[in-house]
Amino acid sequence: MDQTNHQPDIKRIFGNIALIFVAVILPGLEWSLFGWVQLFLPILVFVFLIKYGTFIGGRYILAGAGLGVLVGLFTQPFDVLLFSLALIPAGYVLAKSALRGDSPAMSGLKCAATLGACWGLLIAGVGAVTGNSPYIAIQTTLSSGIDSVVKEYSQNEQVGADTAIMLEATLEQMKVIIPIILPAIFLSFAMFTTWFTMVLGNRLVHKYTGRQVWPRYRFWQLPDKLIWLGILSAFMAFLPLGIIKGVAVNILILLSVLYCMQGFAVCVFYMNKWNVPILLRSFIYVMIVLQSLGTIVLLMVGVADTWLNLRKLNVPDTESKEDSQDE
Repeated sequence: MDQTNHQPDIKRIFGNIALIFVAVILPGLEWSLFGWVQLFLPILVFVFLIKYGTFIGGRYILAGAGLGVLVGLFTQPFDVLLFSLALIPAGYVLAKSALRGDSPAMSGLKCAATLGACWGLLIAGVGAVTGNSPYIAIQTTLSSGIDSVVKEYSQNEQVGADTAIMLEATLEQMKVIIPIILPAIFLSFAMFTTWFTMVLGNRLVHKYTGRQVWPRYRFWQLPDKLIWLGILSAFMAFLPLGIIKGVAVNILILLSVLYCMQGFAVCVFYMNKWNVPILLRSFIYVMIVLQSLGTIVLLMVGVADTWLNLRKLNVPDTESKEDSQDE
């Protein structure tokens, strides 16, 4: 069935517009309770554009976002409303890339770059208007927090002198390192949002339209040549080259996030291959993600998959393609 010519009834029209409106307006009403809703805004944009086409889907998005802006101007801080709106272009770019037939890696790169650029422009704009850069405010807040922890430990008599000195030295080093790696932390959030949008959006599109815009997540794989960027960055990070060293460290952090995502795809692949029960599988996923050791294992598995092809995705290639359409 041609989804672009699909004419939904009035109830569905208002329901789709309401979904966009809620995703735009709800987080600003009470961020501590509803901030997580923003993660679903680019997913809605992506699914609507794939399911209904750019014309009809675009009208749903425009109507819902426009209504959200009108209400949001009177109910929430303007910068929070702008943050929600900054998520919409990422969904557009991702849908366009998927419709063009781009690979998951290329689509994710475009989406993450768009999201990072939108957030960067938002931060710069808020700083120019208010005179207080949110980026600098984050640095100041983190520095103040570290100072408070140092002061608390130095005044705690239960902490030994040697331990206090070691903690103080470690925390002071963190004050130096955090401003250097803050860009990577910032972009890591963009990459996580992109990953979440792609994985869940891909499932929803297949469920509601029957289309397979990308293979299942467990078959996703980063370009093999990307590992050489990691090797070069690791080499540059150990050289006393000032700003170049800082850039190399940030690239290493971003690549680590990407290879953790690939390692998680390998994990999902084998959980599915071994028919692990859903409940046990979910428990294993949570334990891997929440534990620092699990993150390190995911990183190692992701890198190993590049060299060793742990999933044997191209042996044979036809088998992988058939398996990717099983569900």
